[in-house]
Formats: sequence, structure tokens, C-alpha cells
Amino acid sequence: MTKELEPVRFYFSLRSPYSWLAFERLEEAFKGLPVELKYFPVFPPPNYQNDPAAVPNKLKYIQRDIARFAAAYGLPVKWPKVRDCEWQKPHAAYLYARDQSAAHGHAFALAMFRARFSEGKDIADPVVVAEIAARLGLDASATIAALDDVALQTRVVEGMIQGATEDSLFGVPLFVYRGEPFWGNDRIDWVAQAIRNAHSA
Repeated sequence: MTKELEPVRFYFSLRSPYSWLAFERLEEAFKGLPVELKYFPVFPPPNYQNDPAAVPNKLKYIQRDIARFAAAYGLPVKWPKVRDCEWQKPHAAYLYARDQSAAHGHAFALAMFRARFSEGKDIADPVVVAEIAARLGLDASATIAALDDVALQTRVVEGMIQGATEDSLFGVPLFVYRGEPFWGNDRIDWVAQAIRNAHSA
């Protein structure tokens, strides 16, 4: 009988460069561990008071910080000219991809992150989304339609509400393992160690 894998809830945003860095490391970080990542796409609500991009000096720091991390990971950086969009749309498209399979969901999110932060593209642009979908073997027309799918957008919002109520979500990337939150790309190794510690006891 196969033992059921423990869940690790993972909150991420396609808007967040730190979520991008985390996504680049997920598969290697959790490889061989007896857990299953549960993905929750989120985005900052309108007039979000804790938006780091709204503080010029903080935004400058983030850009420098991301450049340092990306260089360490061997990743190219190209900041998008379009900083914001209707964020429920690309996240709804992600849910469509994930509904096709977990592998499609992961690959789609990673491709969207790379398009945004390594190629500087607008990931709410249907042309960009269609190109990524086609490259991954997804139905491009259906993926574009998902951008405006109200049911999928509602699921994104429901996941955000769950995160806020159950996990005190305040920023991304956020990992939650056995009720313990770990915030930030640089906490992935801590999550992995917590899992190893729990299963070596």
C-alpha cells in the first residue's frame, strides 16, 4: 500500500520575482521527499497596502536583490515593461493548465515566470499566453479563453481567501508545512530540512 504524501501548501504569484526564483528551485529542493506541493496562485488585491513595488527605494532594492539571486542561479533577468495587469487573468490560465495535469500546471507557471522576468514579456497578452500554451502541448485557444473564465478567476480568489484565513497569508512565496509557515525564496532549504527532520524522528 502506497503511503499518502504529506501536503505542503505553496502560495505564489506570477507578479512576484521571488516566486519565480522559488519556482526555479522547487523540483530539486523537494526531490525524493515524502510530500506533495499544493499550489495556490495569488495576486495583490487593489490598493494593497503592503505592495513593495509602491515604495521606490524598496523596488530598487528588490531589482538589485533579484539580479544577485538570478546571477547565483545562472538565470537571465529582463524586467517587464508592463509591471501590472489584471492579475486574475494569467492566474486563471494557470489553473486551466493545472487542470489538464499537475505537470502541465508546473511547466506553464515556470514558462510564464520566465517569459515575464527573463524575457520581459507581458504575460496577460493573449499572444504570449498562446505561444507558451502551444509550446507545452496545451490547447492554445482554450488557454486564451481561460484568461477571461469567470469560474477559474473565482477559484483563484477562493484560494486567496483560504490562504488569508487558514495560513495568515501576507506575502509570497509562502510555504506551509504542518502548520508552520516559511516565507521567501531563501526559505526553501529550511522547508526541506523541516520535512527531513520530521521524517527522521
